[in-house]
Amino acid sequence: MSSTAIAAPLAIVHAPHGAGTPYFAAADERTPRDPVGGDMVGIGFLTMPGEAATGVALHWTRNGRPQAPIGGRALARHASLDQWLVEIGVVEAGDVVEYWIVAEAGGTACTSPHHRFVARRWRRLAAFTAASQQPDGLHLSTLAEDGTPGLALVARPQQGHASVIQLVFEQVQAAGGEPTGAAPAPVQANDLTLTLDPTTGRIHLRGPDDAPDLPVHLRWLEEGDGTLVAVELTAPLAADEALVGFGERFDALDQRGRALDATVYEQYKNQGNRTYLPVPFFFSNRGYGCLVEGTSPVRYDLGRTVPDRWRCVVDADSRGHVVVDLMTGAPLALVRTLTAITGRPAEAPPAWVFGPWMSSNEWNTQVRVEQEVALTRHHDIPATVLVIEAWSDETTFYIWNGARYTPRPGAEAPRLADFEFPADGPWPDPKGMVDALHAAGMRLVLWQIPALKQIDEPHAQHDGDVAYALGRGFVMRRRDGSPYRNPAFWFHEAHLPDFTQPAATAWWLQKRAYLLEEFGIDGFKTDGGEHLQGADLLAGDGRHGAELVNAYPNLYVGAYHAFARRLRGGDAITFSRAGYTGAGAFPAHWAGDENSTWEAYRRSLIAGLSAALSGVLFWSWDIAGFSDALPGAELYLRATAMGAFCPIMQYHSEYTPPGAPSKDRTPWNIQAHSGDARVIPLYRFFAQVRLELTPYLLREAAYAAAAGEPLMRPLLLDDPADPIAWQIVDQYRLGRDLLVAPVTEEGATTRRLYLPSGSWRDLWHGEAVEGGQWIEVAAPLDRIPVYVRAGAESPLSQRALEQAAQRVSQV
Repeated sequence: MSSTAIAAPLAIVHAPHGAGTPYFAAADERTPRDPVGGDMVGIGFLTMPGEAATGVALHWTRNGRPQAPIGGRALARHASLDQWLVEIGVVEAGDVVEYWIVAEAGGTACTSPHHRFVARRWRRLAAFTAASQQPDGLHLSTLAEDGTPGLALVARPQQGHASVIQLVFEQVQAAGGEPTGAAPAPVQANDLTLTLDPTTGRIHLRGPDDAPDLPVHLRWLEEGDGTLVAVELTAPLAADEALVGFGERFDALDQRGRALDATVYEQYKNQGNRTYLPVPFFFSNRGYGCLVEGTSPVRYDLGRTVPDRWRCVVDADSRGHVVVDLMTGAPLALVRTLTAITGRPAEAPPAWVFGPWMSSNEWNTQVRVEQEVALTRHHDIPATVLVIEAWSDETTFYIWNGARYTPRPGAEAPRLADFEFPADGPWPDPKGMVDALHAAGMRLVLWQIPALKQIDEPHAQHDGDVAYALGRGFVMRRRDGSPYRNPAFWFHEAHLPDFTQPAATAWWLQKRAYLLEEFGIDGFKTDGGEHLQGADLLAGDGRHGAELVNAYPNLYVGAYHAFARRLRGGDAITFSRAGYTGAGAFPAHWAGDENSTWEAYRRSLIAGLSAALSGVLFWSWDIAGFSDALPGAELYLRATAMGAFCPIMQYHSEYTPPGAPSKDRTPWNIQAHSGDARVIPLYRFFAQVRLELTPYLLREAAYAAAAGEPLMRPLLLDDPADPIAWQIVDQYRLGRDLLVAPVTEEGATTRRLYLPSGSWRDLWHGEAVEGGQWIEVAAPLDRIPVYVRAGAESPLSQRALEQAAQRVSQV
């Protein structure tokens, strides 16, 4: 909470934790927000109006003893005159610091409220004091290196999963004891053994005979009163060790040498090491993996600070627990284990999902939608899914824009009969439009956002919905009970529905039931989900704190996914941007917002591969990006070729302001913009190839969902013993039988690619090639290098290939 002055006209503003934004500190925050012993602490604050402030000083005490006030030249004042920074120095673990700010204006003193923190302390596990085998696992009492009681620890095989041992760290004990001097009994899970060193408290992970021993060191962070804050695990890194996973990552597949976190965050384009879809799971080419259960924040240092060590710091959940699964196995077994623990789809997505999709954010009228559908038919381009983003009034997000109706009470859900659609409105007959799309073999997906939008104008239906939601406590709150408001720029100040509450979830979704039941739409583009920030969050089910930031997108998407599938008899899809561990149970996902550049194209490919290694089974991206300048013909067609061999093939584009040139990524708009007459014929060719792939994709999708394996497979999954496979970031398998090598370099006419061991044959020409080598192949604009595994049936018949090629020149 911000603090303000007790006297006008001057105000002092200081919010120790700010808005909780994970990557930015505001000028009025404390840094760090929660100091640890050894930290230099700075106090940022504002005086408003800045010009009026004189005699500004920070008063403080350390452990109850008054310290010299800090003012004058010791204060750093920003050029804007209202921003101030005071450094109080380095604090020691356990220090109790209280501070307040005094300023003067016109001879009148203004004093802020008093703020207080206790510097946290790191403690290292040194020995075990007791061990007892109980039905739920081996219970251990521990000793810290200073001789005081340490953490309680339970080690047990992960029930129902081979080669996985679960570690549960709990609150510091109230009583201690003497070191046992004897090693506790090892914990066994299939061919995985966990042993504990009684004198050092070190954990050793041992896999099969050919797997190395992994010593894991433990440390924990606690508040001044002993409350568990976080647990740290560290382990050595071998010289040639690679670490992959971590969710959808845009910067690298192998994260060795980097520092990152697992925080759901909306980074608009140029994501770097930030992501919409983190997963606190990774595995090594040395044959072990690590999954952090729950949704609390997780931070990694993967040899960046200490080159031969990885470090994982896990915040305790609201129960004071940290749960970590250590596992061994080959990469494919580890990914299967991840999805078995965290969730798999009930079944593969419907068949129509695997045809070409079409979408644009500027298709905001029925006339425009019907025009674009007519154009795709005119050009003889197949499409099975249409996404409409700009369909709703963008206030309720469940009523067609321009519809006439009598507002209902906030508790009630609408029906189709409640609405009239004026002939001169943007959507004069949306039901007729949906029926016509279905008759033409196309399905419709409508955009959604989890927000009760903040608007300035009166809106009777929205106002009633907001009043009802607030009155029933159906929105996310802060710990003081006040409704949470989104601090980010997108849907700023919006309330967020609380999907932890069954009643709130049912209320929210029932307002959209008529879209599925009466309009017959086929799913939702469940956008957003990244709008929670801060440590003072409170949900209706009692969960609180930062763990809700990561939990929210799965709660939101999971609710929509179950709802749509139930009302449509399983024949529905959700298409989502954000997620967390287990997001793959709610297919499908796309990579979010990117520019139309070659660099962004390559980053998106890495995002798809890393997502695949993190349990996202059905992934997609916006072909050639969706934002800013339109892609050139070459980039668009190279990206289209890759899209045809992705789990989902779809183009999409951002909104174009009225009067500006269209930013549509339709093939006809790209051809008109670029002047390259090859665009439409070649897009048609690849879309037709995509349709011919459908039987293969359906078979492989069913396998992927049942086995918990991704449809888009990095080479290291199937060839883990090949060190080159761990380095490939621009090739993948699509299903088990196809190897795809997209062309990602501008101006390229050939493609150097790596074929893993075994025999392969060129998809297009049937030429046999032995694997285990790099090859250089021709890569004209109308081809993408694709190879079929020896012994597998080609997904494209020769007749289909010939027919598709003939269509290139047809309009």
